[in-house]
Amino acid sequence: MVKRANLKLFVLMLGMFFLRRRSRVTVALLAVIIGATVFFGMLTIYYDVPARLSAEFRAYGANILLISEKGISKGEVEELKRFVPETNLVGITPYIYKTMLLNSHSVTVAYTDIEQAVKINPFWQVRGSAPSKSGEALIGSDLADILEMDIGFAAELEDIKARILFSGILKTGSAGDNFVYLDISELGEDYSADIAELSISLTGDALEEFAIELGYSYPDITPKLIKRVVNSETAVLGKLKALVLFVTIIVLTLTMICVSTTMTAVVLERLKEIGLKKAIGAHSKSILIEFFWEALILGFIGGLIGLIAGFGFANFVSISVFGVSVVFHLSIAAFSVFASIVFTVIAGMFPVYSAANVNPIEVLRGE
Repeated sequence: MVKRANLKLFVLMLGMFFLRRRSRVTVALLAVIIGATVFFGMLTIYYDVPARLSAEFRAYGANILLISEKGISKGEVEELKRFVPETNLVGITPYIYKTMLLNSHSVTVAYTDIEQAVKINPFWQVRGSAPSKSGEALIGSDLADILEMDIGFAAELEDIKARILFSGILKTGSAGDNFVYLDISELGEDYSADIAELSISLTGDALEEFAIELGYSYPDITPKLIKRVVNSETAVLGKLKALVLFVTIIVLTLTMICVSTTMTAVVLERLKEIGLKKAIGAHSKSILIEFFWEALILGFIGGLIGLIAGFGFANFVSISVFGVSVVFHLSIAAFSVFASIVFTVIAGMFPVYSAANVNPIEVLRGE
């Protein structure tokens, strides 16, 4: 019965704290909400943005080149597709290069899986259409200009005595603009590719570890990271993560200062109340516990409101930059609320600790 009465008194005191000092509490609550908003929003961006940027970087082409002196067979290409986790695989395509005569002109013919090649290299521009049946091919834009050919033109590949129809003109922005592209299915079931390009949505150390694992699993294949893509991706993601971390630390520091300042003002206002409690026998521990619960409730409420605002903030940034919305992660949400409570309690305990050890005689002198 005594415990129940004490609990009611404790709840009443907490209610009086929030009601009688509404202005102070509102300022502290706003600070916590802003901190929680930025913290949850930045954590969500920190978690989601690398995946978004990795997808954006895949537009720059493959990030692993597979080389084999023995050649890479069709069966090995299919095995490699299964070796790469489905969630990380963007595409894989083999390449076989041959020099042939096209209408008596020496040209480089590249046999590849054209559908996969276009998927791996989204920057490729195809005017017309990709080959959809046997005997169709793509011609590089520079070679088409040199040979004065256009979509729908037919030409003789003299080495294989085959007549091909150009269904489209391909612009790659590289040396590939001088090639003729035939689908690798033209070679039948058995082929041995010179190289293969692999594009996966991994970055940094994870990508390097995967390349090492792939090399161990397939000793005859040497995986080489395409440095111009990998280095650019790693550098950009590293700088972005550092920026997000820096902004988060700054905002949390400012939040703690604001909460601490507000709680200091609250404590100063309540010094006589604290002195009176100590004078009638209250222990410093009980006073600390009372303020602890006040800070905890403040942090919890601010953290919950910050989740809603933070998700809206992260969503706005992601849609503005990447055109897609972010995912609400329950684990990040729970951690954000917990962090909001911890930071609020820590910020509030500094001034409270000093007040709890105050000498009641000095505070109540003259009363």
